[in-house]
Amino acid sequence: MNIGMVILAAYVVVLLGIAFYAWKRDQKNIKDFATGGGLGIFVLTLTFSATYHSSYAFMGAGGFVFKNGVGWWVNGLWTVLPGVLFWIWGRRFWYLGKRYNYCSVADYASDVYESHTVGILVTAITMVFTIPYVAMQAIGCSYIFTTMSGGTLSYTVGASVFMVVMIILVWMGGMKGVAITDAAQGVFMWVGLVFGSLWVVLKNFPSVADAFAAAYAECPALFTLPGPQGVCTMQDWLSRWIVITFGMMMFPHITLRFFAGKNLRVLKWSAVFSSIYLTSIYIFTPAVSMAGRVLMPDLAVADTILPELLLKYTPVVFASLIIAGALAASMSTGDSQLHAVSTLISTDVYKKYINKDADDVKQYRVARACVLIFGVISIVFALTKPAMISDFLTLANGGVGSLVPAIIGGLYWKRATKAGAITSIVVGEAIMVLFTFVLKITPLGFSAGLWAMAVSLVLFVAVSVVALLATKPLVKKYLRPRIQATNADRCVGRTGVVLEDIDNLAATGQVRVCGSVWSARSTDGAPIAAGTTVVVDRIEGVKLMVRPAKAPVGKV
Repeated sequence: MNIGMVILAAYVVVLLGIAFYAWKRDQKNIKDFATGGGLGIFVLTLTFSATYHSSYAFMGAGGFVFKNGVGWWVNGLWTVLPGVLFWIWGRRFWYLGKRYNYCSVADYASDVYESHTVGILVTAITMVFTIPYVAMQAIGCSYIFTTMSGGTLSYTVGASVFMVVMIILVWMGGMKGVAITDAAQGVFMWVGLVFGSLWVVLKNFPSVADAFAAAYAECPALFTLPGPQGVCTMQDWLSRWIVITFGMMMFPHITLRFFAGKNLRVLKWSAVFSSIYLTSIYIFTPAVSMAGRVLMPDLAVADTILPELLLKYTPVVFASLIIAGALAASMSTGDSQLHAVSTLISTDVYKKYINKDADDVKQYRVARACVLIFGVISIVFALTKPAMISDFLTLANGGVGSLVPAIIGGLYWKRATKAGAITSIVVGEAIMVLFTFVLKITPLGFSAGLWAMAVSLVLFVAVSVVALLATKPLVKKYLRPRIQATNADRCVGRTGVVLEDIDNLAATGQVRVCGSVWSARSTDGAPIAAGTTVVVDRIEGVKLMVRPAKAPVGKV
């Protein structure tokens, strides 16, 4: 009996059990399907972290180090930033989601630019690049199934089994099922990567340092830059850093989690713990891959280095449990991506353009149907069997990276325009496709994704400025504050009441002063809760700068 396959089978059964549990508790509407009804700190931390780290964590990262050496240390540092961005960007999206009932970034983009075209572009691009990303998880899992079965299960069977299980999980469980399984899988992943890697290294070498020394003796080029294959150049580092870090945050399986937190406190602490998790998970990845260059120098598929070493140098039960963590890494990302793209189609295509009168129940049914459709498409894509997982990761992130200027620019720049957003997205994607698939070039050594993001940013700013200048009278009218500014100076020193929580970073806050409603910000930057009595210190533009009053004074 193959113990490894028994353990993997048990793992699959548990996943399906969780899906059934979530399905029984699901409210059967699109809001609950999309956000899970509001997640707590523990679940949100692990669903974000596990979703962010895909099969790359177990397969791609190890394969990259095995082939390219210490250059990974710089490439791997992009794992530090996602948790920080989850708080900085996520907080603003969370506010907007609560205020306007958004379920997706595409929904937000349509509103902020008052353009269906922008929303359609965001939906189409994220969908196009998410589906191959789902397939990438099937690729990683197929390697796991093949390795665990000793070659009994083929690549095709492994990829197909993975996709079928994932489709069932998302179809039944929605966000609640996905998040709960992610939480369990996130723990599994961390233990597997940290302790599994350390076990392999110390089983064969006196210390981690000795493993590196042996690898150096075996292949000195691993410790040089740009490495044995010339990959780890400065241009490559910058490309991977920028494209993967910022591009990943645009995928719908990530952005949906901006809206899923129960409250801001949950979001804040989830961001902190996610940063720790995402950084620590790769502590021993380079060491075990270096050990692999000594122990298995002729390994045919570099991405399988970790499971191969575990099976050979650790007890079979332990190895199987840890390798199940690799399956968890793929599953946690794949199910989230499939769930996200299905939600996107239901809320941003079906509801807006096909059936505007669709209620939550109809949207819910459409989302579940999309799970089946896009799941099948992903299976077909996975069976084409692309090459290196790490390279595929960069390509996928580059595809959505062109959305960053328009999406994030809309959060921070009030004069961003529809023309700037559309131009930046269309031209950025055109450059990505042209450089990657037609010309097949990397000008000056930088990836197509980085060039696409850079051009998108320049065009977003330039076209927005030109559009503003060309329509200056209209813009002035549009930007004119709704709040009456007559005799505004008389409000300085007066007291008022906060109507909407004041948060400078989230750019929110309203107060009632002198009988009128004003936008307001905190003088010292500290948040001020609704209902608080405040004093007006000064006026900046059309906003009042206020501070909490020690005691109610004056008349509001």
